[in-house]
Amino acid sequence: MNSDIKPNLLKPRWRKVFSDLWEDRTRTGLVVASIAVGVFAIGMIISAYLILREDIDRSYAAIDPPNIKIATDPFDKDLVQLIGKLPAVKDAEGRYIIQIRARRGTESWQNLKLVGIPDSPATINLLDPIEGTQFPPKNEVLVSQWVMHITGYKIGDTIHVEIPDGSKHDLIVAGIVSDQTTSEIDLSATNNAYVTLKTLESWGLNGNFNELYVTVNGSGSDPELIASVADRVKQQIKDSDREVYRMDEKLSTEHPMTNTVLAVIGLLGALAVLITILSSSLIINTLTALLTQQLRQIGIMKLVGARSYQILEMYLILILAYSLIALVLALPLGAIAGYGLAWFIANLMGAVLQGFRLIPAAVVVQVLIAILIPLGAGYFPVNSGARTSVQQAISSFRPANKAGKGNFRDLNTKWFGWISRPILLSFRNTFRKWMRLLLTIFTLTVAGAVFIAVFNVRDSVSHLVSQLMQHFMGDVTVNFRRPYRVGEIEQNFLSIPGVKGVEGWGGASGEIWDTNDNVVTNLSISAPPQDTQLLHPEFVAGRWLLPGEKRAMVVSDTIYSYYPGLKPGDSLIVKLPGQQKEEWNVVGIFRFVGMLGEPLAYANFEYFADEMHLHNQAASYRVITESHDAASQQALARRIDQYLKDRNFAVQSEQSGYVLQANVTQGVNILVVVLLIMAILTSLVGSIGLTGTMSINVLERTQEIGVMRTIGAVDRVIMQSVVIEGLVIGLITWVLAIGLSFPISQLLLTIIGESISGSAIKLSFTPLGILLWLAVVIVLSVLASIIPARNAARLTINEVLAYE
Repeated sequence: MNSDIKPNLLKPRWRKVFSDLWEDRTRTGLVVASIAVGVFAIGMIISAYLILREDIDRSYAAIDPPNIKIATDPFDKDLVQLIGKLPAVKDAEGRYIIQIRARRGTESWQNLKLVGIPDSPATINLLDPIEGTQFPPKNEVLVSQWVMHITGYKIGDTIHVEIPDGSKHDLIVAGIVSDQTTSEIDLSATNNAYVTLKTLESWGLNGNFNELYVTVNGSGSDPELIASVADRVKQQIKDSDREVYRMDEKLSTEHPMTNTVLAVIGLLGALAVLITILSSSLIINTLTALLTQQLRQIGIMKLVGARSYQILEMYLILILAYSLIALVLALPLGAIAGYGLAWFIANLMGAVLQGFRLIPAAVVVQVLIAILIPLGAGYFPVNSGARTSVQQAISSFRPANKAGKGNFRDLNTKWFGWISRPILLSFRNTFRKWMRLLLTIFTLTVAGAVFIAVFNVRDSVSHLVSQLMQHFMGDVTVNFRRPYRVGEIEQNFLSIPGVKGVEGWGGASGEIWDTNDNVVTNLSISAPPQDTQLLHPEFVAGRWLLPGEKRAMVVSDTIYSYYPGLKPGDSLIVKLPGQQKEEWNVVGIFRFVGMLGEPLAYANFEYFADEMHLHNQAASYRVITESHDAASQQALARRIDQYLKDRNFAVQSEQSGYVLQANVTQGVNILVVVLLIMAILTSLVGSIGLTGTMSINVLERTQEIGVMRTIGAVDRVIMQSVVIEGLVIGLITWVLAIGLSFPISQLLLTIIGESISGSAIKLSFTPLGILLWLAVVIVLSVLASIIPARNAARLTINEVLAYE
């Protein structure tokens, strides 16, 4: 007899699977979308991560970057040729570096680093053309650009430049190029401009070099080989009676921004995993509601001979069908979006990708996630439903529908007589299915917390940038081509309207040496006045400098990379340019950002100026303005420039602090945009969950809606009841999201901080994210409720009263 029944059971069972997929297309769409969003996010991040990890380092190696860069006294081609013959040296080239300022027409001056390149095509640090030519003719210039430094110059523009000797020249922009070696985060950096030595010679310069580029044999990936070659090159330069002012060593196989970029992508990966977890909660919600709705059908199937394992198999096949549909949608979209994200980031870094391709690892992970997570999430509600007894399944009794004493929905309306019954009904319906409500609240709360956290991250990183600005710029910073007496400059500056104060700062690039006479690291030393108003460092240990303190310094915490156990009271061997090595006492350690490169230190201005034979003189001055907005700073910078020009001061550069901060903020905004994309995807999952919950709630209330209609409820009242229910859920999640946003913000900042500064970034709270999410959650709640509300309003009395 079983052999006669079984064939008849199989065919209807699979027909039911297809029926559930096709006839309730809204439910199918919601489940597929919830799975697809998570699979898409994971695929996008893995693809972007692996493409960038492979391509940006390869792109960097392709330009043959210098393994060794040495700033020294002027030298000629003979020294370059001599160094090129040293053992293990692959190639050597010279560059001539000077700081200039340039402008187009009557625009404000921009600071540029002018790089004199050989007249023949270079073999080290090849420039990637973005637009125009790659090799500038005489009296023409190439301008480098990347996200944090954009000049605005275009091909064919004539720019006026002023060089350190005060002479002015015109150059035609022949090309816009990318220089991958400059794409590091450096708040004091400027754009590079490239001209040939013939152009410099036509300006009266001698055509010598002051910076040496060296590459080593092999792939340039051996740090020990690079270090040994650097020592030989340095000794050769010293043997030629020249001073080495700065030396940098870099691998050819590691882009300067690789670690930072991959850390940010890893952060996005964590958010993608979170999205996947949220989507699994939606699957549980939807399948639990589906099985509750179809419980009577399960009872009937069991009554005619179906086994629990057969019902379990049927619903698992349904889940698998949802997964396969989601996979078909998410797989190609994830690959495309992943490559797009990688291209966007690589373009900002000046790197070139190898081209679009599917990443096998991403495909495998997407397939596993699309199949295993929905099956895992759906197994328990499906297994529970499949094991329901026939009596429970076909009876009208539902334990969840049993009213309990003290339940919210049974509150006496006399307590809320001032609220209309349809609105009270909405509140009651919100809390009628606690498990479903909790899953929905969890999903939308996490989405809101991530959204709010993104704005907290933006505000916190912007606050960090503002804190870092004090180490590099005043409201307006003016650099002269030669030192001037501090009193003379103060007297002149304070006579300019809008200037509140002025400070003369000293500075130099020194070196820290060990006891074996080896250079440990470069050290950027600044010397502010004792009573500076521009500097408020956050101390990790120790104190600020005392008046008249000699050979004492306050150093950044990035020194821990070289001296992990350093503490106030310890000494470091420091060499200033043109000076002998001396022991300096560390009196304090302040918080800084590791990714900005070498450690930063502060010394007393008076002592430092005397050491550099510049008693009471400085070449760099930082101006404190009365107004701190961008327009006021830029206007004052132009007034200062004209004032100094009229009095024949040798100005090298002037720049408002706002310009530098705007450049750096551009990089911060890009990070925020990428994080916001993930927040939007998270919000999408939350809105899908709310839409599914509202649809299920309306479906379960079909008979209740019919009763409302029989006693006179119109369409508007029914729709209002559903929309208010959605808004109640949305507002509950908004309140919870505010609290959850704090730990999520701190987690994101810790990850970002560890990648860019070596420590967590201090959380700065902003109400902007809370207010924006309130607006978003209201819109999402209304949109998620409107379709179920319209469906409820369209039901006729006959349809709802006949509903099983």
